[in-house]
This record gives sequence, C-alpha cells and structure tokens, in this order.
Amino acid sequence: MGRIRPGRAATAAVLAVVALCVAAGLAALVLLAETLVRREGGPPAAPPPPQVDHVAEARRLASEGLADANDFGCRPGGATPYPVVLVHGARSTGAVTWPVAAAYLSKQGHCVFALDYGWSRSVRESARRLGIFIEGVLRATGAERAAIVGHSLGGIVPRAYMRFEGGAAKVSELVTLGAPHHRTTEGLREDCGPETACEELSPGSELMEALNTPSMVEPGVDYTALGLKAEQAAASTFVEGLPEQVSNRMLQDDCPLKGLIEGAFGHNLTTLDPVMLSYVGKALEEPGPLPGDYRPDCSALII
Repeated sequence: MGRIRPGRAATAAVLAVVALCVAAGLAALVLLAETLVRREGGPPAAPPPPQVDHVAEARRLASEGLADANDFGCRPGGATPYPVVLVHGARSTGAVTWPVAAAYLSKQGHCVFALDYGWSRSVRESARRLGIFIEGVLRATGAERAAIVGHSLGGIVPRAYMRFEGGAAKVSELVTLGAPHHRTTEGLREDCGPETACEELSPGSELMEALNTPSMVEPGVDYTALGLKAEQAAASTFVEGLPEQVSNRMLQDDCPLKGLIEGAFGHNLTTLDPVMLSYVGKALEEPGPLPGDYRPDCSALII
C-alpha cells in the first residue's frame, strides 16, 4: 500500500495551530518580563498633577485690613449677581485705596473682594495675579463672572487680564477711576517712578499698543470710565467704544464746582469721594455701562 498524504486543508490546519502556539508563547514571555520588571523595582508610573486650591491662592493675595471685603463665604444673588473685585493703583494697596468704597458697595449688597498684586512688576505679571485672584473668588462664590473696579493703574491691569489671559469670559463689567487708558505725559511717568509698570505706560509701548489696537474693548464686557478734568492733561481716562458698551464720564461735567480748589480733590482721592462712588454704584446696579442720563447728587458728603 502507498503512504497516505495529507491534503492541503489538513496542512493549513496544522500550520494555524502552530502559529497560535507561537503567539501564545510570545505573549506569555512578554507578561513574564513585565512581571519581573515590576518585581525588580522598574520605573514607577508618573504621579498625577497636584490639585490647585484656587480659593487658597486667592486668600493669599487678598488685601488685609479691609473690614468690608474678602468674605470668601459671601454668596452673590438677586440684584447683585456678580462679586465685585477692587484693584488698587500704583504705590498703594487695597487697604489704603478702598476702605470707603468697600463699605459702600457692601452696603449695596455686593460681595466685595480686593487684592494686593505687587504693582511694580510688569503689567502682564500683575494681570496673571489678578487672574489667580478672580478664579479663586469665582470658585468661592459660585459666580460665573465678576465685576471689576480699578483705580489708576488698577484700571489697566484688568484690561491686560482680559486681553492677554483670556479673562474677558469671566468679567461682566469694568469700571475705572482715573485710569491712564491712553499715552501718559513724561511728568506723570516721573511721578509714577522707575518701576517696570510705569515704563510700560509710555507712549508707543508694546503694552499700550496691544491694549488699544485694533480696539480698546473686549466683546461681552461693559465699560464705565470715570475721570477728573485735571487728569486729562496727563493721560486720557476715557475708553473708546460703542455707546451701548462704553460710558465715559468726567466728574466736572456733572459737578462743575468739584475740584475748583486745587489740592482739595484730586486723583488719589477719587476712591473716597461720594459722587464718584455713586457713579460706580449706578454702573454696577444693572446690566450695561453707566446710563447716559444718570446725574449724581453733587452735594453728597456722606455715603
């Protein structure tokens, strides 16, 4: 008898079985190797990134000595849905700039917060610190956006935060008092000092060009820019934009007798003045910038 030769189908089946055996053997070897590496102290898995405590970061930046500000347990609501963040100017602190304003806005029902950001560093760095503070305030209060009130340089820092740090989505309104939104005079820069922030306010600086070109405003944010007649010679305090988004007001247009006595009322006192604070309160009272038909009580002396 002749030998029986396996058919092609049988041969293929045998080869398939062999291939499966080889694959299973390789998989077992890989698993064994991984097990040995783990047992012998191979490289550990990368740890998860640390969780940032935004509220704790904001507390560290909060101004000290303001009795009516920085209550991180405050919850805005009703007619005052946004916390109000106060930003001081050059050569100052929150406690020096905002004692009257913080009390006034708190009585109006606002959750009021103020920070010390180290004004002398670059405006962009100050803007990043403001962003850290606002993020903590929003996390603590549960609000989606904040309203900002800034004095002098404290009106420029929020604009940098919104333009360079993506902060516009977290800001409902910016109210500025005596902020040098346009180029400054040499005298004003000398008064400010040799610090980085003061140099950045110079005409034609990269910062001012970036803030004012092609537009001075951010979509979705309302602007109220307040100023004194005497301030305009040093640097315009006004913001350019459509009237439905921007309101500019000079105190002497409503109250001509204010500031007639030189030294009795000036740039550094605007945050203490009842009339200026009435503008701020009205601007924050309802959506949109300060209404064009609003007129303050120029004889007001007590908040």
